Amino acid sequence: MILVAGLALLFVALSGLIFVATGALTGSGPDESEVLRRISVYSVRSHLPEPVQVLEETSRLGDGPLTRSAVGLMSTVARKGKVDQALDSRLEAAGFTLRPGEWMLLHVTATVGTALLFTVLARGRLVAIVLGLLIGLTVPWGVLLSARARREAKFLAQLPDTLQLLAGSLAVGYSLPQAMDSVVREAHPPIRGEFNRALVETRLGMLAEDALDGIAERTGSQDFSWVVMAIRIQREVGGNLAELLNSVAETLRERERLRRQVAALSAEGRLSGIILAALPVVFAIYLMLARPEYIDPLFSTPLGVLLLVFGIVALAVGGFWMSKVIRVDV
Repeated sequence: MILVAGLALLFVALSGLIFVATGALTGSGPDESEVLRRISVYSVRSHLPEPVQVLEETSRLGDGPLTRSAVGLMSTVARKGKVDQALDSRLEAAGFTLRPGEWMLLHVTATVGTALLFTVLARGRLVAIVLGLLIGLTVPWGVLLSARARREAKFLAQLPDTLQLLAGSLAVGYSLPQAMDSVVREAHPPIRGEFNRALVETRLGMLAEDALDGIAERTGSQDFSWVVMAIRIQREVGGNLAELLNSVAETLRERERLRRQVAALSAEGRLSGIILAALPVVFAIYLMLARPEYIDPLFSTPLGVLLLVFGIVALAVGGFWMSKVIRVDV
């Protein structure tokens, strides 16, 4: 009976979401194809032989009317909740090409789908439904943070070679925007995409230093913010910018070597921390789905609830302590 009630409740929620999405938002947003066409002239792709084709903006999740309406609904919710800009910056930092509405739609779908799956597997137990909702809410954020960390690490690994390329271009007589154009042509993602955006901003009238400062803000790289600071100081007091960038590149290369050495030495500790933190959670989920009668006393008796709270607090404290032990800032 509880299983049927849970399934009915989830069906009603999904039906309501689909009804609101299809009925409330049927129009599309403003057409930005003309703006994109004008800006594309200033991008690096304007140098390529093939013409730049600007397509009408469609959802990356599909081109059906239901998908567009659902994405529009989520976009409206994000704007009214004033989280669209923060979410867009996080998606951009992670290298995802999704819009905030698309990400929110995927997030809601993952949450409801995980709760529905746990409801079926646990035969309608309330604890399993709550656990499914928590997993559906937290796992997408974990994926987003992990993708952002990987992209940031890749950016830092490419930064010394990029600065050396900038210094070489400046040494042969290029200006700073021309040197940035060389980076866009020769570098690899994610640095190529970030410098491409900065180059477009300089061609639209922004100072090169401000455009580079935008890269540091989007990537959250303190090393690159030091590079931009060095460029600003050089512009004010004068000097050889190519030699300065070569010196900074050598320093960052040593920092990257030390960072990799620390990561290699702490790999065993990090793996142990992940296993010790995940083992109780995974085993509890297994018991909840396979043998729920073994774990029901934790939720149905006062002593079980007390032990459960103590276990969660101990797990959180232990995970925080181990993360501090194995983390070494370079």
